[in-house]
Parts: sequence; C-alpha cells; structure tokens
Amino acid sequence: MCRLTFLHKTSLIMNNIDKRFAVLPVLAGLLFVVTSAMPVTRDSQGPGHDAKDDHEMLFPAMEGWELPAGIDVYEPDNLWDIINGAADLYMAYDFRELYWGRYTHSDDSSIYIVMEIYRQGDPVQAFGVYSQERPRPPRLVDVGVQGFAAPGALHFFVSDLYVRMRSHDTSEETAAAMEALARKVSERVDPEPEFPDITGKLPQEGRVTHTEEFINTNFLGHPFLSGAFVSSYDVDGNRFSLFVIEHDSSRECREMLADYYEFSGQEPGEITEGVHRIEDRWNGEVGILWKDHYLYGYYGLEKKELQEKYLDLFSGL
Repeated sequence: MCRLTFLHKTSLIMNNIDKRFAVLPVLAGLLFVVTSAMPVTRDSQGPGHDAKDDHEMLFPAMEGWELPAGIDVYEPDNLWDIINGAADLYMAYDFRELYWGRYTHSDDSSIYIVMEIYRQGDPVQAFGVYSQERPRPPRLVDVGVQGFAAPGALHFFVSDLYVRMRSHDTSEETAAAMEALARKVSERVDPEPEFPDITGKLPQEGRVTHTEEFINTNFLGHPFLSGAFVSSYDVDGNRFSLFVIEHDSSRECREMLADYYEFSGQEPGEITEGVHRIEDRWNGEVGILWKDHYLYGYYGLEKKELQEKYLDLFSGL
C-alpha cells in the first residue's frame, strides 16, 4: 500500500540524490528533472488538474464528517493490492492512479463513506470504465457528466476521473452526504462537464437510452478491434447496434480492416474508403463504412433497408 502524499514522494526522491552532485548548476538540473517527473493529470482531451493538489482538491471538507486520516495512492504496479479481482478492467482503460480515502461521521465513527477516485488516461477512457459498470437501467443522479446511485453506492465520471463511493449505511442521510460530496468533487474538477465528443458521432434516433459504452479493447471479441463507441438501437422492433471507431490516421483504418478481412477469410482486393461487409463467424455480418480516419458500422442488423439507411447516413457525416 502506498500511503504517501505527492510532497512526500518528492522529498523521498530528493533525499536519495547523491551529495556529490551538490554543485549548484547540476542541482538545478536535478530539481528540474524531479519536478518534471511528478505525475500530472492534464490531458489534451480534458481539463485535468495537478496531481500534487489531488489530496486537497479531490477530498473536500464535509460538514458533519471527518476528513480521511490519509489518502492512499495506488498506481499500475500495485492496483491489484486493493482491487485484485477488478484491476484488469481499469488497466484496460489506461489506468494511471487511484486515490482512496475514508470519511467518518462526526457523531458516529462506525458510519463511513469510502471514496475511490480512478484517474484514467483521458475523459474517453474514464467514460469507458463508467459505461462498463453502469447498470441497465440505471438510477441516474445529476453529478459529473453522468452518475448513478444504488443503495449504499454512488458512481460518476468527470474529466479523466471515474469516482466510486460506497457505505455500509444505506440511510437517507448518508445517501445525501454521498451526493453532496460527489457534487463538490465534480464542480472542483470541471464545473461544466460534457460527454466526450465521440459520443455524438452516432445518431440519436432509435438509440436505446443509456446503452452507450466505450469498448477500448477486444471489441466484438477481436484483439485487432479497439476503441469503439457503441450503442444499442431499436427501430420498428429491429434491435441492433451501431458503432464508430476513431483513429489518428486513415492508415490505421486500412490496417484494421485488413486484419478483419484476414480473420473472415474474405479476399477484399484493394482496401479503399467506402463500404465493407465482413462475414464475421462470431457476430454475423458486420457492415463498415470507412471515411477519413473513422470506421462507422453496424452488427446484429438483418434488415437490408436499415443497413443501407445507416451506411448512407454515415457517409454524409
């Protein structure tokens, strides 16, 4: 268990610097290296925050509750120490750090709220973890970008953080305290949180509410398919799924399609932008439209009229 503040971490590093390097110019260089190496949550896809301030900003004071006596910090190399059975899920979404703290009721120390704050690689990854744990249907709460509650629990995501709260006490008072705490954390991280841009790439019409999810690895059971935003649809009794995968370049789209064709055993010839229909022995026909650095698609959709409708819709995006 790592029970350190980031200030502790810096002092530990500095204490191990060899005194032979105490010459001023060299020491200045070393100080630059140390401070540059401190973990920072800033990311090009979200506002983020300085990691050294996490223990102050992410665990605010609450009236009627005692602050955590200490903040435990877990990183990729020791996450299994605290959530052995579930660590793989977080690692699959570019896990960076976990901050763990326990609030206790001021009048009754046996009543507690445990808050676990998982910092993932970016807001899309945070949404991805959240989407895997969100029940169907969820009891939503207006916290962060989105949150849900259950007896003795509250989960939400905001920026690159996925936050889980739990308590053995299921009273209305403790539930209200969890929601108030969640709101404080969310507002400090991002006062105006929004869903990641990729969630707007699929049509709203026919979308089954709260089925949106981001699957970072092994989409449709294939190791070569990754980074898929997917949602379920119901149109005139036809239940199916639509997805979009965004790449950094069109070359990566071509490589992914080539791997998919190799799996299917089909001979595609030259792989170019446009419509591709993959005969997937595990998932049936998977229709894909390659456009620029995006792959749009459907699966579980048998009605030809709807297939053409969505392929045409994707081509116009």
